[in-house]
Amino acid sequence: MTTQTELMLATTAVLHNAQQLATLDHEGIGLVSLDDLIATEVGIHPLVFTQQNLLSDVTQQALQQKIADQYGQQSVALAEYYVALLTELLISAARQQGSAPLKVQLAGANAECRYQLLGAELESAEVNPLLGLRGASFYADVHYKVSFALQCEAIKRARAAVGGDTIELVVPFVRTFSEAATMIDLLAEQGLCRGANGLRVHMLCSVPANALLADTFIHYFDGFVADVTQLAQLALGQDFANTKLHYRVDTQNDAVIQLLKMLLAVAGSASKECDIYYDAISQAPRLQRWLMDHEVNTVIC
Repeated sequence: MTTQTELMLATTAVLHNAQQLATLDHEGIGLVSLDDLIATEVGIHPLVFTQQNLLSDVTQQALQQKIADQYGQQSVALAEYYVALLTELLISAARQQGSAPLKVQLAGANAECRYQLLGAELESAEVNPLLGLRGASFYADVHYKVSFALQCEAIKRARAAVGGDTIELVVPFVRTFSEAATMIDLLAEQGLCRGANGLRVHMLCSVPANALLADTFIHYFDGFVADVTQLAQLALGQDFANTKLHYRVDTQNDAVIQLLKMLLAVAGSASKECDIYYDAISQAPRLQRWLMDHEVNTVIC
């Protein structure tokens, strides 16, 4: 069990909700979580856009009330409500960031993160959400292509408003080279072509394969963002949400550090970025010291 220690590294924040924008004046935004913004500010399940006719009357009314609360009597399509709200949040975050790039992590978390959204009854339960339909496989699934297109539209509008090279993308949970190539193609189909108008696309490294095969994955992306918690769970075969195993949680395990070492080395050799993302970095003094020894001075948390 780790305890709170003095933080030796500089940190940037993960943007989870709109309220944070009023409190992050002196701390930069290291990562924007679209999953969290959708959960806290939008509240609409992605399947609603393809299966709205299957929703209960109660859910239909709740969706219409959301639009009425925002637009009054004005007639606005649900998709436009979704895109406009995300666009506004991204523009606000980018302007607060100033000239520094804003990394936006695409929404595509596991099914458990969507259970509280309006329309969640449309989604079938997964036996193991941690290893299920998420990330790249989520965007490519026919049932989620519309919501992916809406995310991309919000990003395009925000980039147009604040300048093309300000907002960058982070793609989560890419299992294979095929999925990496598919993601670049899917983004291009939506008008978000890597390299065009300064668009940079990074990979959120959540799977040990991302580190083990980093020398090939790096060719598909402009950099890495290493998700320490996800790498640790999958490297150690442990669900950190399982309270019976909580005493065994160890993100400073040698296996995790070895994976980070691989990612940093490959990114450095390619002259590309490798950010470290770990929300409990203050509880990991050994990892902090190791990162400092490897010239990492800032952590996203």
